[in-house]
Amino acid sequence: MTGGIMLSTDHAPTVAIIGSFRQFYEQVLDAWQKISASGIAITSPLGSRIITAGVPFVRFESDDEALDDAMVQTLALHRILRADLVYVVAPFGYVGRTTCYEIGRILQAGKSIYFSEFPKDLPVRVSPDRVTTPTQLINLVIHKEIHPLYVDEQGSHAEWERRLLAGDYLDT
Repeated sequence: MTGGIMLSTDHAPTVAIIGSFRQFYEQVLDAWQKISASGIAITSPLGSRIITAGVPFVRFESDDEALDDAMVQTLALHRILRADLVYVVAPFGYVGRTTCYEIGRILQAGKSIYFSEFPKDLPVRVSPDRVTTPTQLINLVIHKEIHPLYVDEQGSHAEWERRLLAGDYLDT
């Protein structure tokens, strides 16, 4: 991929990693370790341990226990959306409900987003160049070849997505 957009020059590029922490936190941690070892800062997750595995809403040791789940999620979204790009760890194409919600917020914010595998439980068109390994993602960040999700697509779907992002809603 060539001709990538320039990432912000006032700070080192940052990445947020999302996915089903309940089912695939080991794979999330693997991506986290590879990306952070490259020197790229990760805004979310913070890398702390899960308090109780297998529960519907995962809480980490770093989460303030005085906060309810909704507030913890809102704070996580702040960390996710302040990243230069988001990497979705989606083993077997699975993302789950909370990750679907986060992806919607990420797309609406116009953030760059990449996936470890094509999502199967999310009705969003994902271009093949948005499916990448952590190592390939590191190279994209280092070479500043990060693109918004729909930048390369042509046709009505891409146009409708751009209109959604601009707040220009179709009257259909």
